[in-house]
Amino acid sequence: MLHELAKAVEEFDTVSDGELGYCEGEILGFAFYADGEIRIETNYYLETPYVSIGNQHYNSDARVKANYRSGLAETIRKGFVDEWCGNSFLLTKKGWDKAESIVEDIKRNHCKAQ
Repeated sequence: MLHELAKAVEEFDTVSDGELGYCEGEILGFAFYADGEIRIETNYYLETPYVSIGNQHYNSDARVKANYRSGLAETIRKGFVDEWCGNSFLLTKKGWDKAESIVEDIKRNHCKAQ
């Protein structure tokens, strides 16, 4: 596992959940529709590790990969996501509640805009 994520796992639920960054919110929102599972995909021969949620892959370039790995680390530190097995992570109860809140907020704002 990447050092940044391993450190976040050690610091699980030690950061206040306050304001979410863009990547954190997107990770939680997509995880809501992917049974709460988030993965770090690795291919040691071709590319650097990246975040994958369902059919959403954050691997367009090195900066995007780094931003979403950092976002995943923050969701872990805030207690929204917990390590499951190896490079797999799952939403916690707190994470499911936050993800549902994000999805409902998007639905309300999207419907209002139309």
